[in-house]
Parts: sequence; C-alpha cells; structure tokens
Amino acid sequence: MRKLKLPLLLSALLLSGLLHVFAGPKGQAYDYLSELVSAPPGGIVLSTPAAAEVEPDKFQKPPCVPSEELIPGRAYLPVVSDERRVKAINDLLANIAVCKTMPYDNDGVVHTDPHQGLPRKPAGYYKEYTLIVPGRKTGAGPEAVIIGGDTYMTGSVLSSRGPERLMIGDGREVYYTPDHYTTFVHLSIVR
Repeated sequence: MRKLKLPLLLSALLLSGLLHVFAGPKGQAYDYLSELVSAPPGGIVLSTPAAAEVEPDKFQKPPCVPSEELIPGRAYLPVVSDERRVKAINDLLANIAVCKTMPYDNDGVVHTDPHQGLPRKPAGYYKEYTLIVPGRKTGAGPEAVIIGGDTYMTGSVLSSRGPERLMIGDGREVYYTPDHYTTFVHLSIVR
C-alpha cells in the first residue's frame, strides 16, 4: 500500500468540510482516524491503493521529437506499388519528421498493446499514426495493396480514421498496417 502524509490528509479533510469532526479531544472520530493512519519513522501517513493497482494512462502522448530519419526518400523497400499510398505515407512521414500537428488526437500516442508482427520492444517504443489514403471514405470496403510483390487486404473504412496506420518505432522505424494491427509490413526508406 502507498502512504499519504498527514498534511495531505488534513488538506483533503479541510476541503471536504470534515476537519472539524477530527479536531478536538479523542473520541470516536479520533479512533477512526487512528485506524487509518500509521506512524512510521517518516511521520504519519494514510493508506491508499497501491500504485500497481492503478492502471497507467493507456494513451500517453509524449512531446514530439523531430526526426530526420523519417523524412521521405525516393521509395520504400519492399516496394509499395500503390501510388496513392506512397503519397499518403510520404505526406504523413514528412509531417511526423517535423512534428507538424496531426489531424487526429490519437496520432502520436504511445502504442501500448503488443501485436504479433511487430518486434517486441520496451514500453513506449512505438507511436501510432493514422494513414489517410486519398479516395478512402467511411463505408468503403477492403482494397488490395501490393507491397514487395505480396498482396495485402486493407480493412473496411468504418470511421473517418480508417483501418490503415503507420507505427513508428523509436522515431526511425516505419511499420505499415493495412488492416488495423492484424498485419505489419516493415518499410525501409530508400534515400
């Protein structure tokens, strides 16, 4: 259990209007307070839930750090054969590289859920970005995308964000997912 210091407890009681209940001679309220409070060598503290019991913020969005390694080059390996997606990937990477404001609040959040197909890395390694492909509107069905001679199917467009994302690892690695985290393709930028 994590402990709170007495001044913090007293401040909370004062703000809640209950300080007067615990003030004065020992009585029932004082006994109740004594049960909540323990006095370790560092002072009087109040028990609260352990930090491990509290779920961490699942959608952390750390400050953007510019990355020259994400500036688009001449092409990608494996080769992305769809010109609309090449343009969309180039535009998105160019914006990420210079920390331009993204259209969706979820863009740039730390991706905390491990997915098969992404190399295992420490927490905070991957950030997620929405890949907006021209001509893909809400309600559009799956499309075939050819990358390196292999055909991948995108998901249906169920919302304005669509199913396609770029996962950026450590500000330099680019992973494309056409189907909202089922498949990942590592894209190397050719300079």
